[in-house]
Amino acid sequence: MTTCDTIVSGSRVFLRTLQEDDATDAYAAWLNDPEVNQWLETRRVTVPELRTYIRAKRESPDALLFGIFWKQTGQHIGNIKLEPIDREKKEATIGILIGEKPFWGKGVATEATNLAAEYAFSALGLQGVTLGVIPENKPAIRVYEKCGFTRVCIDPKTMNHDGVLYDRWVFRKERT
Repeated sequence: MTTCDTIVSGSRVFLRTLQEDDATDAYAAWLNDPEVNQWLETRRVTVPELRTYIRAKRESPDALLFGIFWKQTGQHIGNIKLEPIDREKKEATIGILIGEKPFWGKGVATEATNLAAEYAFSALGLQGVTLGVIPENKPAIRVYEKCGFTRVCIDPKTMNHDGVLYDRWVFRKERT
């Protein structure tokens, strides 16, 4: 991952690499909110743990962690990452979180997912991006389909969520 801040800008949001200073109480509150984290593996984090996480992603050659920021105010409203980035196979996996609930259902996840995928294709030269989602996470599936991802397979009972094994739907988008 580059050490400089990469900025990708859309119509309403921009993405930039997260810095340790972005680890705030508000960010930690997202991950500690059961409604926000219901489909995430992450639970109960502290600001120091977030700083360590961000530092590790910044130092990793196969990860790119963007913050999603609202253009009008500069507010940090979520994160999107490309990880792992496999430069030999020219592909990466996308993961996204919109932490600020007032931005849910407003197209922010769609815009951020499109920006991250386009960055993966144009700036990193990747040929494909994939993601995994639990079938019960219907809002996320709608976002991915709107962004041109197609379901390529189902991995049965491979996602552990609160001790329950769920099927994982794998979606993929190819560079056009």
